[in-house]
Formats: sequence, structure tokens, C-alpha cells
Amino acid sequence: MKKFRLYYDKDEEQDWLQKMAHEGWALKNYFLGVYTFVPCEPNEYIYQIDLLDNWSGDKEDFSDFMEDSGVEIISQWYRWVYLRKKASDGPFEMYTDTESKINQYNRIKKFFQVTLVIEVICFFLEVTAAIRTGSPIFWFFTVLIGIITLAFLRIVWKCNWKIQQLNREK
Repeated sequence: MKKFRLYYDKDEEQDWLQKMAHEGWALKNYFLGVYTFVPCEPNEYIYQIDLLDNWSGDKEDFSDFMEDSGVEIISQWYRWVYLRKKASDGPFEMYTDTESKINQYNRIKKFFQVTLVIEVICFFLEVTAAIRTGSPIFWFFTVLIGIITLAFLRIVWKCNWKIQQLNREK
């Protein structure tokens, strides 16, 4: 089964994958919003999603470490990694202490801040082109890029909010 979804929140995406596993669907692959699922036993897997610091390191070492921990790498898209572990092997949480969770959200925030800056630049270039030409196609792309920019701004804001919440818990 294939499903198309665009998630802008890692936690919401992870919760949805858990819900799918609860209903007996195991993630097999992910690429650009397309999730491929195969049948499994209900609640067979626990999923985690992580944004790696960088993906230029030794991928084989990372894979070996995960495998030794009983964790399976399901899919990888750029620096995003989709992981799962059999629920029968016990709990699975990549980040258990507050400081590591804060670091994770800071990585995600920085990743999207760079993307946000690029989108803002593209937005202003598109606005300029739309004003100069008056072309409806430029206005269409201006609106589209504006929506994408707002989505990335929302991600950065949510990461800030989560970091603040975690800092209050310390």
C-alpha cells in the first residue's frame, strides 16, 4: 500500500507511523512524501525518525551500530533516517534525556532555517518578477513559494517552542 503525505513535524510523522503499525502496516520505504507499507502484525514495530548531524560520515558504521542495537534502517532521504525496532525487543527511543532532545530539535531547526532563508530569497525574487512583468504565472509561483516559506517558518517556530518546553522541564 502506498500513501502520500507531507509532514512538517517529525513527531507528528512518527506518531502516524506508529498508528499505521498499530493497524498492521509496516513502513517499507519512503521517498518525497510517498510512504510504502506492507502488512505486519499489529503493534509489531516501534518507529523513530532522526535527522543526522551530517551524512558524510561512514554510513556503514552507522548501519552496523544500529543493527547491533537491534534497530533496522528502513529508509534514508538525505539526512533524514527512518528507523524501526521490533516492539517485542523493548522500548525504542533515540533521545531519552532532555539535553539530547534539545540538541535534536536544534539540528532540525538549523536545517530548516537554512531552507527558510533560501525560500525567502526566492520569494522576493519571484515577487520582483511578478511586479515587473505582471504575469499571472509569476504571481502563481509567488503565492506557491510564499506558502512553502510559511510552512518552513512554522517548522522553525515549532522547534523553538519545543526547545523552550524542554528547557522549562530541566
